[in-house]
This record gives sequence, C-alpha cells and structure tokens, in this order.
Amino acid sequence: MSKTIYFNGNIITVDDKNPTVEAILVQDGKIVKVGNYEEVISLKDDDTNVVDLDGKTMVPGFIDPHGHIVPVAQTLMIVTLGDVTSKEELLARLEESLKNDPPAGDNWLIGFGYDNTKFEGGEHPTKFDLDKVSTEIPISVSHASGHLAAVNSKALELYGYVGEDYEVPEGGVVRTVSPDSKEPNGVLEENAILDSEKKKIVKAPGFAEILKAMVKAQKLYASLGITTTQDASVEEANGYNHILGACAQNNMLIIDVVGLATQPSTKNLMKDEGTPKREYYNHYKLAGAKTWLDGSPQGFTAWLSKPYHVVPEGQPADYCGYGTQSDEVVTQYFVDCINMNVQVHVHVNGDEACEQFLRCYEKAVEITGHGTELRPVMVHCQALRYDQLDRVKALGVVPTFFNDHVLFWGDLHYSQVFGPERGENISPIGWALEKGIKFTLHQDPPVKFPNQILAIHNAVNRMTQSGRVLGEHQRIPVMEALKAVTINGAYQYFEEDMKGSIEEGKLADLVILDKNPLTVDPLEIKNIKVLETIKEGNTIFKA
Repeated sequence: MSKTIYFNGNIITVDDKNPTVEAILVQDGKIVKVGNYEEVISLKDDDTNVVDLDGKTMVPGFIDPHGHIVPVAQTLMIVTLGDVTSKEELLARLEESLKNDPPAGDNWLIGFGYDNTKFEGGEHPTKFDLDKVSTEIPISVSHASGHLAAVNSKALELYGYVGEDYEVPEGGVVRTVSPDSKEPNGVLEENAILDSEKKKIVKAPGFAEILKAMVKAQKLYASLGITTTQDASVEEANGYNHILGACAQNNMLIIDVVGLATQPSTKNLMKDEGTPKREYYNHYKLAGAKTWLDGSPQGFTAWLSKPYHVVPEGQPADYCGYGTQSDEVVTQYFVDCINMNVQVHVHVNGDEACEQFLRCYEKAVEITGHGTELRPVMVHCQALRYDQLDRVKALGVVPTFFNDHVLFWGDLHYSQVFGPERGENISPIGWALEKGIKFTLHQDPPVKFPNQILAIHNAVNRMTQSGRVLGEHQRIPVMEALKAVTINGAYQYFEEDMKGSIEEGKLADLVILDKNPLTVDPLEIKNIKVLETIKEGNTIFKA
C-alpha cells in the first residue's frame, strides 16, 4: 500500500470547514488524512514517502467544466492561426503548411483560431483570398469562436453551396458577395458548418493520428493542473465517442474526461444509460447532453434582446443576432433529456438565448414534473442579465462562464458588441456570487487553450488587454475563483463527493503551485506556475 505525506506548504483545501491544513496523507489514490503536522506524521511507516512542499502551495486538481478535448487534440495537428494579425499572414501560414505538410488523400487543409478583430478593417478572409492558396484542395479556416469559418471555392463546392438554389441548414448563414446576390463569399456561420451532415463532409486526419494527438493533448492539460476535463462534442457523425471510448479501452487516459452527447445524437447515444451514468470506465464517461441556442458575440452572431452597439455592416439597424432553434424544438429536447434523466449543457451567449433557455426549461419542468435536480448547465452566458438570475437559481442551473472574454475580447465588447453599459456586465460572476449561485469558469478549448490559473486571474481582476477594468462590481475574491475551478466544477459534474476539494475520502487529485494565489499580488496570479499535477496519487506532470 503506497503512502505519501505532504507537509510544510500552503495546503488550500477549499473546504469551508477547514480551509487550510498543515499536512495530508495520500494512500492508494485517495486522501485518507488531513490535519496538523503532528497527527498526520504520526501515521508514517517504513513504506511512507514524505514530501516536503518547501513553502509551495497545494490546491485541488483543476476541473475544466466546458471544453472539447478531442478538437484540442485535432488542433495540435492542424494550422494554428490564433496569433496571426493580418489576412496576409494567415494566407502565408496556410501556404507554408501546404508546401511543407500537404493534406493526405482527400483530406482538407484546415486552420483554426483566426480572430478577424486583429486584422486591419476587421474583415474575414473570403473564398477569393483562400483560392490564392489553392483551388484544388478544400480549405477551411475556423474563427476563434468556433462559430464561423472561411472556406475556399473547392470547399463551397463540396458543402453544396454553389449555384443559386443551394439549401442552408436551419440556424445557419451563408454570407454572399453582395446583399442582392446568392453567390457565397466563403464565410459560413453556425449550422452552415456545424450541422451534423455538413460536418461529415470535412475530411480530416484519421483515427490513429487523432489517438496519438490525444496523448499530447492530455499532457498539455496535465501541465496546466487539470485533472478532469470535458468533450462537449460527442456525436455519431464525428465518432468522438468512439475516439474517447478507444482511449479508455486502451488505457490511454491519464485524466478524467466527461463526454456530452450533442443534439441530434443525444437520444441514440444516451438511450442505454437509463440513469445518469456517473461511473467512469478507465477515466471516461458519457454523462450529459449538449445543444446550442445562438452563436458568438465577437462573431456578432450571439442572440441579444437589444441591437448590437455597432451594427455589423450590411445588417439592419435593429440587428440583434439570431437563435438557432425554435422554442418547440428546444422544449422537446429538454423534455427528452429530463425523461432520460440526463443533465443538459446549453450554449447561450446573448441574453435572448439565455431567455429562451429559461423559458423552455421552465416549460419542460412543468411538462415532466421534475428536472431541476439534474443541474442543467448554461454555457458561456456572456450577456446573462441580473433580472434573469433568480430564475437561474430556481431551476437549479449551474452557469459556466467564459469569463476570459473580458481579457481576450473585452475591449471589442465595450466599444462595439455590447457597448459600455452591457459590456461592464458580461460574464456576471459578481452577481451570481451575490445571488448564491454555484458557477464555474472555462476557456472553451480549443477556442482558447485551457488555463484555469488564467481563469482565476481574470475573475479577480476583470482587466481587458488595454488595461480597462471591465465591471469592477463583477470582480470576485480569489478563494471564490479557486472554488469555481475546483469544488464547483465537481458539483457541476455530480462529483462533489469524490473530488474538487482536499478532504478525507476524496480522490488525491492535486496540484502543486510555485506561489500562493491567496497571497500574491492579484495582478501576478496569471504568472503562477504549475510545478506538479497528481491524479489519484500518481504524478502525471512535473515541471
């Protein structure tokens, strides 16, 4: 029986009854004793490994409450565009990849993560730009939000967006070269690319290559202190359940992965579950459902109740973005999930999308007679309003906030998307805390790569790239931010009895940091380094 004692550091348990302790004893993957040094060291025997933390800080393993680990693995294999600052640089990056590492067979040349707000004039690349790279090989470059993509003429042809009579899936938009033309310009929104049938068209790296990339992706997560993550993209069309199942079958997972079955695959994938399958098989479980009701604020496709502060060119003055589904469809989806006893995770950015979620879930609860016990999750909640929070609480909802928007796009949101008043209140974590609502924090990887230390930093500081404090009243204390990425994440996953805090009987999912987030200058939190990550007593990363 392997035993390890950790002592002489700042051990932050996030347990309100016992927030800090002097030492802990780990045995066979679990925390068996927490307390003062004398009582813990008295349990030492000849087989005990004693680790002197030497003033370092130990916290519970970080929990990623929303993300897509398989697409993260895939982005490690494709052209990364998150750092490009012009169309010219984007095209040069694609040309370099095509020259040095051309797609095999009928695979597409795929890029990910461009942010047009960094480009002069803010224009998206179009088919006319991408055709300069190739007209023979299909090219698709995804926007940082994941809700738009720019494609070349070959890709448009394969998608079927050619001629005058092409059909666009409901909830999708094919942008055209002019308002009175049907000719696509290459920029596709929402279900024009995200529809499950359209996803099947894109030929990407094969199964064996993705499995290899999953090893790299997990190492990345472990290096950032994450011991539990998610894939919110599991559907029959993309085989992600098969990929994650294969990883589990072959003992390839070193961290816990929670899968969400996306609409319309939810019923087929979850029908055998009966009750929420809270049991992991070799670190993987399919435990929830996922759908989306709107797009992204920085892509100007989030569904708002009042027009965008600066209406995008070509849109009417009252443009508010748009929803992706009717109330009837959403309510029925919620009813089906409740009847299967399945927790639902719903992408909502704009306040009107939040309103649709609340309205339809309330109706589904009325129809089924229950559902609030399933802790439905509102994902992103950029523009969630104060007047909606009491209903959020009444429904037992766990909001998971993409609060890092404040840093990455806060200046854009303030000046163009929401304007000053609404911009101050994006990701309203201060209000949620005030209302006593348990919430979590995420980066929606691969939109932004996972980084829960940065999430804590941004929750405490709420500072944009220009140095503006965006919503001082929405800042929260460090301990509350730490809870949002540990114990609250465990609660969201119905795992608060087994992880999320340093308590006796829980899994030994632990992170050792070089500095104490509770005592460093708040502006230095983002610079804290992960020194070691421990999953169920085993070190899975060491700096």
